[in-house]
Amino acid sequence: MGFGCTSFSWETKDGRHLLGRTYDQFGDLRVNRVIAVQKGAPCAAGLRPGWAVSPSLHAYTGMAVLGFGEPIVVDGVNTAGLMGALLHYPGYAAYCPEAAPDTYPVHPGRLLAWLLARCGSVEEAVRELSALTLTDDLSQGAPLRAHYLLSGRSGEAVVAEPDAGGLSIHRHSIGVLANSPDYLWHLTNLRNYVGVTNLPKPPQMVAGAEIRPFGERLGGGAGLPGDYSSPSRFVRMAFLKQFSVRGRDELDGVSRMFRAFAPVDIPEGLVKGGTGCEGYEQTLCTAVMCAESGVYYFAPAENRRISAVRPAGDGRETLYFSLGSAQDIDYRN
Repeated sequence: MGFGCTSFSWETKDGRHLLGRTYDQFGDLRVNRVIAVQKGAPCAAGLRPGWAVSPSLHAYTGMAVLGFGEPIVVDGVNTAGLMGALLHYPGYAAYCPEAAPDTYPVHPGRLLAWLLARCGSVEEAVRELSALTLTDDLSQGAPLRAHYLLSGRSGEAVVAEPDAGGLSIHRHSIGVLANSPDYLWHLTNLRNYVGVTNLPKPPQMVAGAEIRPFGERLGGGAGLPGDYSSPSRFVRMAFLKQFSVRGRDELDGVSRMFRAFAPVDIPEGLVKGGTGCEGYEQTLCTAVMCAESGVYYFAPAENRRISAVRPAGDGRETLYFSLGSAQDIDYRN
């Protein structure tokens, strides 16, 4: 399973904390579901039987990929306010064959489910990460190469990356993540774009002549990269987070966040897998979640309708909703 994505955290003017992501992939969403896991439901650390199982301390809602045993949770928010997103990390993710001493193993495809079920804050999630080892049982036939962006009601955004030297945890990050390379590389790459502003470029004297830019008063963002590679999407998302107008409250913030993803939204037809490949990588779905309300908002690209789901109650039941029929599940508990 490989997919490209872009994610960032945000805060509204009234103090609501949001996390959003695009879900970019070849194919469609037939094996994806929005799931609502209730407090008390069993949470497995692996995809197949034989891994640790713990009762969920918090209910959570998010998107999952089915068909590999336990659901691979790719993003979500729990009722305590912890939010997270899993993004593809090819060529960099490295896993241990077995758990390190005094830690327990967790499959990378189950890490978000494990954290959302057990942790009530970013601080708790960081402590939990130090007590586990990411291992991969190759249930999918190949390792699931992933890194993660976590955030919550404190506003702190944490990046967790399984690298060759172990699990790297970057606290107080800028709250932006795309795909490979690693987070620190992306952060260093931003130095190439120092000077980008949201202001128009003023006229400039060149060889004694006054030269005015084209599109006067529309020159903000000049110098930003325009392709859909991971480095370019990271740069655009970072500057969008810097300059985009924050929402007044949750609903206004959610609406603005969906719109803010437009510059990294991959349209069908522009990113082809290669010569002879029939399909295209494209943005299939966008999701935004709120730490304070616990509401999970999502919009499939096919209809752009925003639906919202929030877990409610205790119990062992897990609810599954199809993303392909969002019009049938537009509700809030």
